[in-house]
Amino acid sequence: MNNNIHLLLSKLDKVKTRGKGQWMACCPAHEDSDPSLAIKEHHDGRILVKCFAGCGAADVVASVGLSLADLFPEGNLGDFNPFGFAVVERKKREEAARQLETEKLVLDIAEAKRQRGEHLSAQDKDRELQAYIAMRNAEAK
Repeated sequence: MNNNIHLLLSKLDKVKTRGKGQWMACCPAHEDSDPSLAIKEHHDGRILVKCFAGCGAADVVASVGLSLADLFPEGNLGDFNPFGFAVVERKKREEAARQLETEKLVLDIAEAKRQRGEHLSAQDKDRELQAYIAMRNAEAK
């Protein structure tokens, strides 16, 4: 176990074990009374931190007097890209938006067919239902 994991955990409040090498704690970078910070020790010794309220890893570690380098074995940042996560998340959001556009188009086509008096096949009705459910699920998030 990386010694820095002990150091980090000792500086956090309400630390709870969530499995081998995984913890939840209150995020020190914002007012937090209900643990929203996930901490995981990766198999290669890296320490991963994720604040579900949106605080960045640099803010989390800085608020307890550490740096991003302290999250890596021997402080070796290697090829760490602090923007990599943001890029992945942006791509996921863009793909989700494209998928919702497709689902909306499916619903629009079904409605246009009905307005023209056309009957939808069973397959079309099934696809319409899938689109409807996807749109409802997206609204619920």
